Amino acid sequence: MPTRTVDPHRLHRADRAVLAALVALAILVGIWPLTGVLTTYVPLLAVPAAAGLPYLIPALRLMPLGDTTWAFWLADVAGVLVMLLVAFVMLRAPKRRAVPSPGRAFGRGVWVTTVAVVAGNLVRGVFTSFTVHADLGTYLGTTAANVVVSAITGALLGLVVGAVAAIVATTGRGSGGTDSDGADGDEADAAADAETQTVGDDADAEASVTA
Repeated sequence: MPTRTVDPHRLHRADRAVLAALVALAILVGIWPLTGVLTTYVPLLAVPAAAGLPYLIPALRLMPLGDTTWAFWLADVAGVLVMLLVAFVMLRAPKRRAVPSPGRAFGRGVWVTTVAVVAGNLVRGVFTSFTVHADLGTYLGTTAANVVVSAITGALLGLVVGAVAAIVATTGRGSGGTDSDGADGDEADAAADAETQTVGDDADAEASVTA
């Protein structure tokens, strides 16, 4: 008897919310009037850039910022694509539950955001190192600092992304499982029941033949 199985790699609502939040953050960081005002009120945000490290996370803009070249713009776009690709691959990893709990969705959002931001900023950092013709020692030191600062930045922004994912997971559970995630859970239960019923029928058939 054919049964339907649930794809363990399928993106759920909370996973899609993580990707959407990362795209939104990349767009917001690319709006200089917004980030400029934020940096004015929080000068600490300007420290990484002053030290030659990437600013916050890869930014998504329609054109280069100020007097920067198109090469820097392409590096930012490449950083965004790598960030989203890493997040997508991590979110596609096999899941132990068809529908994540709000707590699990929050933790997953924080972790995915942290790793994705580090990956995206590494792309920007490597490009900058080649642009300034950094020697090996400077390159290694800058890369190590980039990883640490990006991990901290990603973890802080991950709190926001994780909160969004947790809210989406909560609303999904509160709706009584009417979304696709709830359907996945129902399909998994139905598949398990059907398999159990099939095994039971086979056992009855064998018993009748033996008798």
